[in-house]
Amino acid sequence: MRVVLITHLFLPEFSGGTETLVYSIATGLIAKGHEAVVVTGYDDKSASNTEAFFDDYMLDGIRVVRFRRCQNPPKQAFNPIRDDYDNRAFEAGFKKLLAEFKPDVVHFHHFGRLSIKAVDACVAAQIPALLTTTDYWPICVHQALLLPNGDICDGPSAGSVNCLKHMVEVTQSERVAKVVNMVPNVALLPMMATLKHIGGELPSMLGVTQALAKRQDVIADRYRLLTKIFVPTRHARAILEKNGIVAKEFRILPFGIEDQGYIRRVRQRGDRLVLGYVGQFLAHKGLHVLTQALQMLPSDTPVTVKVYAKRPPVETQYVRDFFVAAEADPRLQYCSTFENGKFPEVLDAIDAVVIPSIWHENMPLVSLSAQAAGCPLIVSDVGGLSDVVTHGGNGLLFAPGSAEQLRDCILQLLNEDNLLTRLSQSAVSPSSLTQYVDALEQEYLQAGRKEK
Repeated sequence: MRVVLITHLFLPEFSGGTETLVYSIATGLIAKGHEAVVVTGYDDKSASNTEAFFDDYMLDGIRVVRFRRCQNPPKQAFNPIRDDYDNRAFEAGFKKLLAEFKPDVVHFHHFGRLSIKAVDACVAAQIPALLTTTDYWPICVHQALLLPNGDICDGPSAGSVNCLKHMVEVTQSERVAKVVNMVPNVALLPMMATLKHIGGELPSMLGVTQALAKRQDVIADRYRLLTKIFVPTRHARAILEKNGIVAKEFRILPFGIEDQGYIRRVRQRGDRLVLGYVGQFLAHKGLHVLTQALQMLPSDTPVTVKVYAKRPPVETQYVRDFFVAAEADPRLQYCSTFENGKFPEVLDAIDAVVIPSIWHENMPLVSLSAQAAGCPLIVSDVGGLSDVVTHGGNGLLFAPGSAEQLRDCILQLLNEDNLLTRLSQSAVSPSSLTQYVDALEQEYLQAGRKEK
């Protein structure tokens, strides 16, 4: 069987959850004797590049076809909103790949930096197109369903007016943003409705606003064409359906992980409580909440926080704030990142994993790996995490963004006899990667039979 796997980013430059998942599926399929090609995006920031193009590279036996999206295009062609979901250069190259590789199935994981209209190409070629959702890109330009102030967003309002105000706030001056925010939503609705139905493409910021007005319908229309959509949790499905993402068929299919090498052991309190954060330096991942919780504890509290995250080449204020905090508190240890194969070893040196996310999580692979190692979870009480953790069962829950409640969870582990051990003993066993790939293989075969 020939399978095309598609994601917005990929290894080795990017190593988030979606990238790791796609890599694991590709290696699993190849091990079973199938052919798998990964198609991905890449923002080419080269000053000399004014045109998008494709290149190929090999990664651990996987052919990767990379769409190098132009970041310095001619000004008249630049539309960051449209190009993230409707990129004609990608569509043309993708059609050529389908003709060359002749896949039996295409499995999307993310359309960002690529084009939602790749689905049209699959339909035209009568190739089954499936999707696994890994974040909320189809209903949120910023993928995380978070407002500029950090509060959780429920999704686009009528006419995507709230999305317009969000875009203005993060791209325009404070004065302009203040003026736009003062305009009642109902007053902006006619403008957004008009822009949505204009056929031609408008220039400059008006064109960007037009692309935003059209975005939700264009994406939702393509999702209806997909053969099946996989979601890891009921919460993810509910969020999508609430915001107009309707599928021919949904299937709740929790992710699987590599189960080799994990040392499943029961945690017991030692002289120090060792907590681990494994993730990225992104505000919605909530590392700052963990840092604040640690600072609320007396300096002699026997706790260590190990942070495993890739330090970005260009540091934001968020990253700088973390390293200032780490410099001031020896209990906060930056441990950089590690190869995937080292994860069992990393987890074996941790008493509990903290996932302090402040957004609607999907199903972080870190949570599954921690449970495979018998490692309790201390996580935000948000959908996608509360689907994995039972409070007082295999972990502890705290209100998203609440450093005070996270501090109390840490104190509870320190002060309550045998709590760490009880939580560890109740760790659940996630599906293995082999089981997950087996399930996908059956879905691919079934989709192929339906298409015929």
